[in-house]
Amino acid sequence: MFWRFGFHPASNVDALLEKEGVTLEELFEEDELLQECKSHNSKLIEFLCRPEILLQLLNTIIIENPDEAKKFKYPYLASEIFGCEIYAISDAVITQPNLLETFWTLLDAPAPIHPLQASYFSKVNGILMQKKAGDMVEFVKSQSKSIQNILTHVGNSSIAELLLKIISLEEIPEGQGIVPWLSQQGLIPALVERLDPNLDIETHNTAAQTLLDIIAVSYQNVGPMEQEDGAPANVGGGNSLVDELKSEAMMRKIFGFMLDKTAPNATSSLSSGVIIMIELIRRYCSEIEQAEFQQHQFQTQMMQSARNEFGILPTSEKMKSLAVDLNDLLKVIGEKVGEFSQLLEQPRNMNLADTTLGRITPLGSERLRTCELFAEILHLQYLFFSSPLFERLVFGDPPEDEDSMMESKTSDGNAQGAGLETLSVGVEGMRLKKVRNVGDELSLISELLVQSKVLPMCLALFFQFPWNNFLHSVVYDMIAKVFNTYSFTSQSSNFAPVGPDGNELIPPAGEDGILSPLETKMKDVSGVFKRLVLSILVEGKLTAKITDAQRRNDFEVEQPKGVRLGYMGHLTYISDEVSKLVEKCLDDFGPEVKDLIESDDWQEYLGGVLRETKDRDRQALGGVRPTHTGQAATSFGKIDETDMPPLGAAPPPKKELGGGLHHSTPPVSNDSDEEDDELGKGVDAAIADGGDALGDQYARYFCQNMVSDLPDRGILGDDSDDEEEGLGEAIEEELLMDETGFDDESKGESMSINSSEIDSISSKLSDIGRTTVDANSSPSQKQTALANESVDSGVATPAEASSGTSSVQ
Repeated sequence: MFWRFGFHPASNVDALLEKEGVTLEELFEEDELLQECKSHNSKLIEFLCRPEILLQLLNTIIIENPDEAKKFKYPYLASEIFGCEIYAISDAVITQPNLLETFWTLLDAPAPIHPLQASYFSKVNGILMQKKAGDMVEFVKSQSKSIQNILTHVGNSSIAELLLKIISLEEIPEGQGIVPWLSQQGLIPALVERLDPNLDIETHNTAAQTLLDIIAVSYQNVGPMEQEDGAPANVGGGNSLVDELKSEAMMRKIFGFMLDKTAPNATSSLSSGVIIMIELIRRYCSEIEQAEFQQHQFQTQMMQSARNEFGILPTSEKMKSLAVDLNDLLKVIGEKVGEFSQLLEQPRNMNLADTTLGRITPLGSERLRTCELFAEILHLQYLFFSSPLFERLVFGDPPEDEDSMMESKTSDGNAQGAGLETLSVGVEGMRLKKVRNVGDELSLISELLVQSKVLPMCLALFFQFPWNNFLHSVVYDMIAKVFNTYSFTSQSSNFAPVGPDGNELIPPAGEDGILSPLETKMKDVSGVFKRLVLSILVEGKLTAKITDAQRRNDFEVEQPKGVRLGYMGHLTYISDEVSKLVEKCLDDFGPEVKDLIESDDWQEYLGGVLRETKDRDRQALGGVRPTHTGQAATSFGKIDETDMPPLGAAPPPKKELGGGLHHSTPPVSNDSDEEDDELGKGVDAAIADGGDALGDQYARYFCQNMVSDLPDRGILGDDSDDEEEGLGEAIEEELLMDETGFDDESKGESMSINSSEIDSISSKLSDIGRTTVDANSSPSQKQTALANESVDSGVATPAEASSGTSSVQ
């Protein structure tokens, strides 16, 4: 408490600041410098806010000190002073633009710059952006070469992080407008140019990672208004930077780099480009899933809420944006399907490589990335065509205002019929406009995949490289998505028209109305995916290849030191998908598919190897789990019924001791440690025989003690014969359960019970009931009476039960 009254000792920093002509280096040598900064020492802050001292602090970070003793220490201390987030220091730097201009000259140096300098530079700028976001945005905009210099050093992780911090300023009011400005500065085109296949691989990796980070930050920080000059807000995902990246011009440039046939590093460009495409597709899928969840929440609240207070339904603008968000990307991919299929058949890099399997031609990153791209497109197809929002995405919402639609729904019982009529008009209007959407582009890509035989090629690669599990996972995902999409779209019952409020619209009897356009569209989609299924089963000869692979695997296993082939696990999964498709949709296909499914080889595989594999996979890893009675459990905690005694069987034999109570352990004394060891052996033997004497003794004692503490009663209560009788019967049933291991309901009427045992237990309960302990007696008196009853009845006290001895002699 002394520091509250000014009695704390003066620090060395205070003493140093009182000296005339103190320098910043002298302060750097003081161990208490950072602690005094964190405690907001007023003299120290006043000293550090001087313009010449601030300039020295910033120069310490950007200018490398030749002295080895100061080279790392001084820049660290300078950055930590800013890291204390002292408002006066940040304000002093911002109010003097010349200091920031000097500080940013670090980026004028040629690449690469020292990683420590870059990290301290990024840290200080990040702190200034937190404290003075608006001023920092203005400063960055005022520098003509700021973005160009950042891109020069974007290979440095700290500088790339600084770029992301600048983009993140869009989410706060002071930073709005920075993203359109970055777009005007050519940020995205400059990064895309770095994917040129004539550049080195490191440049490709840096540019791709930066673009991925921009995509991630843009989708996380979607501001309410990011357009300038009164333009409408971006209702889709991302921001103007991502929209520019997804534009047709950028897509054509990226795919041109990816498929260049002469450039030295075209493989690296292809890998980087595919990663970017996959990230854009996954973000789009995430947007659809978010809209689905939003609509589901709205429907749930509307059904459960008695008042007109519902959640937020995905707006028509949002649906329109999602309907065309990836049109340019998918359009360009569709144009390049033929070239990608050539890469699958003849990759640009076919050089032999030394592997653990010998010198072979590897799969290569080109073919693997191409398969991953097509797998992601097929995943998007499944998500899009099976989405509850499919009708809104394809046909749009009715032209009627949503508020009036909701009002008519809640007030008029015929709202669904009106909704159908309105929605029908909206669909017909959409059909007249013929606006291409994501679904149209996906259907076109599917047709091109069939024509180019891409899926049969991927299947051939699956069996050609039995040890490449990356490829196996991708091909399995492709097959599963094709089969599941067709299985879903072929069932018209999965599609029902919905209104803009998310509710299903039921058409009046005898009227097709809105169902016709939707069914027509789904029929076309189902036809496209049927051709994809035929491409896999007929052209790809999937069933025949599976049976051949099984024979090959059996041959390999039989060899000395033979092992299963690497694709056998995925082969089981693929066989399951084929079985599920055949079970649901076999009648949809012609004789060519039925002949493949009904062939002897396939049926033998299904009934033999596949069934054995699935039965083996269903078994618990550790086998059966033992129970406390020594019986084996066939499943988790379930006793094998074959090991249970038949109904009406006598209980397991037990040894009878004094008092007529059954005990599975002989009476022992506590005379020596040897006898204690004998006790342990006796207990183990008793448990092995199926008994549990100690548990029985303690259970009886606990029941008596519990009853004795009931208020206004004796041990079993004298006030109510009915209550006494009911409680006695409950305890009798509990004791019988302990003795026999069965309850009355499980053993039935045919179960026989030793009547002498019941008479003995009932007589003891009656004796206990006649011994009344006054409710007002002291606890010691209750315990004395209870101990006497325990001795008389041969029931062990808790202490005796825990020590393994019995009061029955």
